[in-house]
Amino acid sequence: MNNSQITATKQRLDLLTEIEQTPEEYISDLLQIVRLFRQSIIIKQTSINAWDQSINKINNSNQNQEKQDKIKQLFQAWAELDDENEQKETLKIIESLEGVSILKIQNYQI
Repeated sequence: MNNSQITATKQRLDLLTEIEQTPEEYISDLLQIVRLFRQSIIIKQTSINAWDQSINKINNSNQNQEKQDKIKQLFQAWAELDDENEQKETLKIIESLEGVSILKIQNYQI
């Protein structure tokens, strides 16, 4: 076992110890928290993957008009997101991309 596997195993044991020490009347609440946490991770990863695919489509388009259309579609999809927090996370991703500027994107005729 390498160090990361040992650390993960220890953390899993620590988590199980914490669960075992949880009073019985709170187990259903804890279970709900864990399930919601896992679901949020899956949703977040799905959003990140969709975002990466969209950025790749934009970057791989050859013509300027095609790029503009793809950016327009991307922003329309972004505007349709229900959760303001998702929009803020998406904005952070945009801002973290090297060579991409919101100002440059806004200059497209959207």
